Amino acid sequence: MVLYVLARSLHDNDVLEGLDKVFSIIGGMSGLLGLALTVRAVRSADGPAGTRGGQADSSGLDGLATAVEQVWRPELHRRRLANPHPLPVAWTTIGPPIADHWSNIRSDGDPTPLNLDDCLDLRSPDALHQVLTDERLRGRVILLGEPGAGKTTLLLREALRLLRARTPEDRVPVLLRLPTWNPDEQTLEQWITAQLATEYGHRSPITTSQLLPLLDGLDEMPAPRRARAVQAINNTFDPDQPLVLTSRTTEYLDTLTGLPGTTMAAAAVLELTTIAADVACAYLQRTTNRPGDWEAAFDRDTDGRLASALNAPLWVDLARLTHTDPHQPDNQPGRLLDLPDTVTIRTHLLDRLIPAAYPDPPEPDPTGHTWHRADADRYLRNLAHHMHRRNTHDLAWWELVHTLPRPIRLAFGPAFGLTLGSAIGLAFGLPLGVALGHRLGLLLGLILGLTSGIAFLAEGGFTFGLAFGNMTPSRRQIIWRWSSRSFLRRNGSGLVAIPVVGLVGWLVVGLSGAFVAALVLVLIVLLAHEASTSLNGGDAEITASDPLTLLRNDRRRALANGLAYGLACGLTFGIAFGIAVGLLVGLTLGLTVGLMLGLTVGLTFGLSVGFVTASWGPFQYARLWWCMRKDLPWPLMAFLADAHRRGVLRQAGGVYQFRHSLLRDRLI
Repeated sequence: MVLYVLARSLHDNDVLEGLDKVFSIIGGMSGLLGLALTVRAVRSADGPAGTRGGQADSSGLDGLATAVEQVWRPELHRRRLANPHPLPVAWTTIGPPIADHWSNIRSDGDPTPLNLDDCLDLRSPDALHQVLTDERLRGRVILLGEPGAGKTTLLLREALRLLRARTPEDRVPVLLRLPTWNPDEQTLEQWITAQLATEYGHRSPITTSQLLPLLDGLDEMPAPRRARAVQAINNTFDPDQPLVLTSRTTEYLDTLTGLPGTTMAAAAVLELTTIAADVACAYLQRTTNRPGDWEAAFDRDTDGRLASALNAPLWVDLARLTHTDPHQPDNQPGRLLDLPDTVTIRTHLLDRLIPAAYPDPPEPDPTGHTWHRADADRYLRNLAHHMHRRNTHDLAWWELVHTLPRPIRLAFGPAFGLTLGSAIGLAFGLPLGVALGHRLGLLLGLILGLTSGIAFLAEGGFTFGLAFGNMTPSRRQIIWRWSSRSFLRRNGSGLVAIPVVGLVGWLVVGLSGAFVAALVLVLIVLLAHEASTSLNGGDAEITASDPLTLLRNDRRRALANGLAYGLACGLTFGIAFGIAVGLLVGLTLGLTVGLMLGLTVGLTFGLSVGFVTASWGPFQYARLWWCMRKDLPWPLMAFLADAHRRGVLRQAGGVYQFRHSLLRDRLI
């Protein structure tokens, strides 16, 4: 367009006629590029299920079982749930009306109640597993307990125990977090299918009868959703379908109160009991290497304040973490008896976790970063405030952009539009500066860049701003490998399109050069398709199961797609432009200028779009705001990973959580 305006201003009819041909060819090539990309997109969408993106399907249920174990086994070790031995956890049996009738719970229909009381400890490490696999029962269990009673920990350990005992014909135990489900937007089957894809990378068709659902955190759902969730579980799963559901006791009883005459069909109900003082004392003596100090503290606990405060796994574990080092100040177990009551002791343990995790002077983490206690405390409190405002227990890095004020989020689109327009303007300005003179070329480039930026802002900038932070990263990793299928078999439809596209180009433009350009165009698109497996759904069967891998995968995907499409569009535009300009100034000079211009513009546009359409891009934009305000550190992922290593955070698949929701609430 700049050349066209320039030709008009020079009133050169020959140049004007030549430029009319130039832009006719460019217009024809743009349409042909769209056609070629459409052919590739349709072929990709309708391709056979056996392509690289579907290889996870061929692994079937065994592949899903492997994925579940790969996600949760590392977390079992990171949480030190069996270090050096598991803390004993006991439960009691609750009968009707909280539980269903025993004739429904029992597989033989006998109405005689069963005593399922037991304790998971060193003497019976498979106690819960024995309940779930008891032939007298139908395999459905509701696990209740107070905050910190160890419901999630017990469920995680049992998931891995079931996987160890599983045979190829057995159902696959899958740990699913109920707070991620909105029954108003998804059916239970739809949610399970989505969770299998996002959390475990399993995309093949599967029925719920092939699963053993371990549903964690009913109490963390909003109250109206809890009632609908219980109803949906009852209506979806057959009574002979084994499952486990966890909830806080009070929230579960309130849910049943809102559903008069309803309970979880055919499910036995177990409630976790408190930990006895001698059990807690023995565990702390063994795990902190301070047997005398803890024995003395419990001996002085004449009114039972300490025993009452440490009667659940959460509080025992916090006592272990915060009172391990005898050289730290205020770290003597006996000091807990100076606190007036149970609530104060527990609050003190929560408050002591960050100082215990971040000693002063600071110790560098494995990556070399050093986190001062005051900074770490400020960062964690900011994260807790963000999670509380969004009413979530999940700390997902791609959702942290919502910590930005709304005007800053909306400014993302305009800022991106002006930046992209300026980049394209400079890309045009440099070659024009060489061809037309330094000042004139840069001036025209600047004008074009400003115009492009304003146009992008008007057409799509605010759309990007409104959609800012609503993208979620794919948990499927890109893998770079060569297919065993031949090039012709992979790209047969694209090769067939070459003469078709060439003929259309010749009919539209009326020049034989358009046919050659069309051949080059389609070949470029095919080569760009070959460059990245992501362009044909060719993701690996490997699942990104931790936040850092998710971030790296999302960044790799953005760069791969940006480079591939940028090269395809840039080379196509550059060759078309070069051939068209070559008719006026010579083919060699025209192709040189066209390729330089096309590659610059194409790569700029491709990488920019890749940046915007991935979760990684807005995350980088948001990091600038956090660092300016000192709300969060620039190496945020390194900080979160280190907080996880220190025991302040825990990992649930691709997201982090605070060690317990009570810690999140305490930091607000």
